[in-house]
Amino acid sequence: MKRLASWLGVDRAIFFTVLTRVWSASAGLITIALVSQYLSPELQGYYYTFCSLIALQVFAELGLTYTIVQFTSHEMARLAWSAEDYIVGDPIAKRRLQSLIFSALKLLSVFSVVVVVLLAITGLLFFGAVDPANVSTLEIMLPWLILVIFTALNMILNAIVAAIEGGGRVADVAVLRLCQSIFSVAVTWLLLRSGGNLFALAASSIVLVVVSFIWLWLNFRKCIKDIYRLNSDVPGIDWRAEVWPFQWRMAVSNISGFFIFQLFTPILFLSHGPIAAGQMGMTMQIVGAMNGIAIAWIATKSPMYGKLVATNEFSVLDKLFFRGVLQSLALLLLGSSTVFATVKYLESISSPYIERVLPPYLFAALMLVGLVGHVLSSEAFYLRAHKNEPFMGLSVFLGVLTAFLAIVMIPDFGAAGAVISYAIPTLLIGLPWGTIVFIKSRNKFNLFEQ
Repeated sequence: MKRLASWLGVDRAIFFTVLTRVWSASAGLITIALVSQYLSPELQGYYYTFCSLIALQVFAELGLTYTIVQFTSHEMARLAWSAEDYIVGDPIAKRRLQSLIFSALKLLSVFSVVVVVLLAITGLLFFGAVDPANVSTLEIMLPWLILVIFTALNMILNAIVAAIEGGGRVADVAVLRLCQSIFSVAVTWLLLRSGGNLFALAASSIVLVVVSFIWLWLNFRKCIKDIYRLNSDVPGIDWRAEVWPFQWRMAVSNISGFFIFQLFTPILFLSHGPIAAGQMGMTMQIVGAMNGIAIAWIATKSPMYGKLVATNEFSVLDKLFFRGVLQSLALLLLGSSTVFATVKYLESISSPYIERVLPPYLFAALMLVGLVGHVLSSEAFYLRAHKNEPFMGLSVFLGVLTAFLAIVMIPDFGAAGAVISYAIPTLLIGLPWGTIVFIKSRNKFNLFEQ
């Protein structure tokens, strides 16, 4: 078993991350079934449109979470965890870590208020533009407001969790994500079965905050207090000079990602109604779950990538990265084939569940785009470990082009227009451009830093 785990590239961090994502994917299938059974097609559309619109938080989060992971990983090259779970080592690096966390928390405290105000107003305007059938406004807006408030609170807690993850405690963070997923999914199922409708999503966001707070209190309160009490007379990290040049590029890339991945469901909701939006949302969730499992082979190594860059161990970095890419791609190909075979089987037996997702040919197109997206995401993780974001230009171009195509094509062609809007930019532009950027940037970074 150990040899098999080694061949597959599975360590403790990957094991718990994959377990979380396999659980989430499996639980997601059950959630999909419960949504299909207990929500009307119209409410299903609202359900997945909620999921897409809440992603607007990226406009306020501004890439901070991922920035914290990368900068923490570089500081941890001179720090370590003690047996008592304190961070020990170079006092200058520890002070820089403290100032990084403090600055991030101050920014996120302001951003969280912005999230609540802007998303609350967005929801009022957006959902008010569609006349819900057999659903009261209170049943839509109250769960939306609860979801918005606790999403904002979760942003703040995620900053602390990101610092812990960047500090190398990836497996511990993966355990947190597993606990969050189990409890939030359980609450979602309970409310769906008991007629809670859209309140299922709102309750899930509450659970995420509560579990995260309890986990931090039980496991890292001593470390957090130690960092808080650290002498702040020593100069810390210069946010404007060191962090901001990377952060704003990450923010632009993440915002572009919203237009690439999340825009289709809201446009379908407005132009073709909740049912079409629900089909698109459910299909994207299935494809996203598969990609979420596969990217664990890369994402869990992100703090390690940062450390290896900080210590100039580029040959080790390359070996670790390329092995993970091959392993994750093989898994994603197997998963995509299995899911497509399942969809075709449900179609052959005329299962009622097949009406809740896109037709098989569109489903297959989205899975193909997912494979390409996995390659691009993997390349981005590698380059960002150098505290740089060469993919920003590509992300902006793809975001603008995808949004333009979606606005033009979805009103006339519906879900097929959404898939085309997603596929053409990613396959014809994203893959070749992204790979060229990756090769050139990798050679440039490694040569410069050696």
